[in-house]
Amino acid sequence: MAATIDLPKIDFDFEQKLQEWTKELRGWNVILYNDNYNKMLEVVLWLQKGTGCSLEVAEHVTYTAHQKGRAVCFSGGKEKCQEVAGYLRGKGLQVEVDTVE
Repeated sequence: MAATIDLPKIDFDFEQKLQEWTKELRGWNVILYNDNYNKMLEVVLWLQKGTGCSLEVAEHVTYTAHQKGRAVCFSGGKEKCQEVAGYLRGKGLQVEVDTVE
C-alpha cells in the first residue's frame, strides 16, 4: 500500500483576494465639484489634459458637475487617481479621491 501525503490546508479565498486586487487597481474615482470661479472652457481643457479623456467626455463631465454639483471625472488605481487629482487641484479645481462603492 502506497503512503499518502496530507497537504496542509491553505486558507486562501481566491475570490476575496481577486476583489481586493481589482478594487486597488480600478476601485477609485476622482470627483470634480462645481465651482463658480473657473470658466467652463478652462475646466474642459484641464480635464482633457489631466485625465486624457476626449473633448466630448470632458464637456459632459464639466456640464454634469455644473448641473448636479459634482461628477466623476476619472476612475482607476489609487495612485493614478491621486496624480490626476493633484493636477486638477493645481489648476484651482475642487476634487476628491474616493473609493468606488
